[in-house]
Amino acid sequence: MVEFSVWTFVFGPVFVRELISNASDALEKRRCAELTGQVAEGPSEIRVTTDEAQRTITFEDTGIGMDKQDMVECLGTIAKSGSKEFIEKSIKKAEIQNKENAEAVIGQFGVGFYSAFMVADSVVVTSRKVGQPDDKGLKWTWNGGNSYELADESGLPTGTRVVIHLKPGDSAEFCKADRVREVIDKYSYFVAAPILLNGERVNSLNAIWTLQPKDVTKEMHETFFKQLAKQQNRPQFQRPCYTIHYKTDTPISVRSVLYIPQHKFSMLEYAAQAQNRDCGLSLYARRVLIKPNAKELLPNYLHFIMGVVDSEDIPLNLSREMLQNNPLLRKLRKILTDKILNYLHSEMKKDSVKYQDFYKQYGLFLKEGVVTEMDHSDKESIAKLMLFESSNLKAGNLTNLSEYCKRMQADQKEIYYMFSPSRHLAESSPYFELVRSQNKEVLFLYEPADEVVFLALQQFDMKPLVGVEKWAESAAAKEGDKEKEGKVFRDADKKDLLDWIKNTLGSVKVHEIAGNHRPSEHPVMLTIKHEMGAARHLLRTGEIKDMEHLVFLQPCLHVNLSHPLIKSLSSMKRTDPKTAELLISQVS
Repeated sequence: MVEFSVWTFVFGPVFVRELISNASDALEKRRCAELTGQVAEGPSEIRVTTDEAQRTITFEDTGIGMDKQDMVECLGTIAKSGSKEFIEKSIKKAEIQNKENAEAVIGQFGVGFYSAFMVADSVVVTSRKVGQPDDKGLKWTWNGGNSYELADESGLPTGTRVVIHLKPGDSAEFCKADRVREVIDKYSYFVAAPILLNGERVNSLNAIWTLQPKDVTKEMHETFFKQLAKQQNRPQFQRPCYTIHYKTDTPISVRSVLYIPQHKFSMLEYAAQAQNRDCGLSLYARRVLIKPNAKELLPNYLHFIMGVVDSEDIPLNLSREMLQNNPLLRKLRKILTDKILNYLHSEMKKDSVKYQDFYKQYGLFLKEGVVTEMDHSDKESIAKLMLFESSNLKAGNLTNLSEYCKRMQADQKEIYYMFSPSRHLAESSPYFELVRSQNKEVLFLYEPADEVVFLALQQFDMKPLVGVEKWAESAAAKEGDKEKEGKVFRDADKKDLLDWIKNTLGSVKVHEIAGNHRPSEHPVMLTIKHEMGAARHLLRTGEIKDMEHLVFLQPCLHVNLSHPLIKSLSSMKRTDPKTAELLISQVS
């Protein structure tokens, strides 16, 4: 009799996954032994059998099996890891030339078997190790106490059989085939060996992320994608828009298939996604699901990505539900994020029409990334993927920041942009008129989110992002200095007109006023001392609640003294002051 403490797991279905994982380990060990010629080849399968009448669930494998020492060490001591010890022993003795073969076992901590105790009244394990005589089988029995019994058993096939008599109540649901199928579909569907549930194979799809990308067809990807959508309860996703099949062994091992669903997101869906932060990536180890909704693998703005990531380098904790070694996880996150962004950048160049369709659906996620990422290089990597209309291109044609930089004038050091609800309003603006008079290209931002992105980004490729209103304020100030030098304000009538306009509108609306004689279709132009985009953002968010709060903006009104409308005000303010006041309030 051997005493031990029963390990308690938090998640009920875990024991099905763990025992299938153990069976997969045993099959992998046998395969490794077959490769070295130690044992003859045999069948490779995992059988799961449910019996509602007896309230039992049985797991059988045709793997390596266990002898007495294995049973005592692996079943009697929770801290022992049979799989881990097997790998170390095999590599040390150089019995296996291919380390990947030896390491293709996933039970790193040897606790999977003990997950059965949380659902069991009793557990019986029978096993015979490959190569052992027929009368050298063993029977391990636990009847709910703090000890187990180990006895000889003859007439057993090679491999291992685990019979669990389930507790009544919630645990009894695992003697129902449909419930067990759900768990296998979710956690163990892609185990390499066939899994037979009551004689019927349940894992018919290959783990395509383990295959070479050239060997996986479009149809295979679509079938696999639908299986993922089913597992994640996302029936709205029918097929992928983009597919990234990525494998690497450096700096860490990664086997992954990543999908961007072909789907038109509504604002409601985007808001729900932003709130729930569900991630469509699942983390696997040796084809066994370790963690669905693996949020740690991608930044929030990329949580629309669906797929599978399998990395043998990530160690697991006792329950397989939490990941250890955070630096390694951060490295994996960086690898995946860079791969996705680089792939999208490549697709943008390769097929701009398809990419524009993608951007219409997912642009808001990318904008979120620019705003929320802290590192500026990360912000720029995302910003490269954003699309805009430009004053140098016809309406409807889109460009990006990198292309804009290539077209910049030789002496140009800034990137100019303008926020406007529409292109027509943008091109009718006095700010646009001023910047275009110097043949400078302007990017048009039609969505408030675009302006927030530019405020967060600040610069791109070491070139400041400058709103045309800010540029116009600077240009107008320089022009005003020249006019002062030219003694424009010696004309008393014109100075009197500017003073009247300022007094009429009040100091809240007009902090400063200036006149100019620039050829323009616009009678006035308003600038502020602060960034106009930031001011608009404050207005949208309610930070500026009334007119009095506009004082801090320090608005400056630039009056075109050459404009016919302004010229007429000079006499109108004397002959018809009410109409003059109404007119200036309308044009400003």
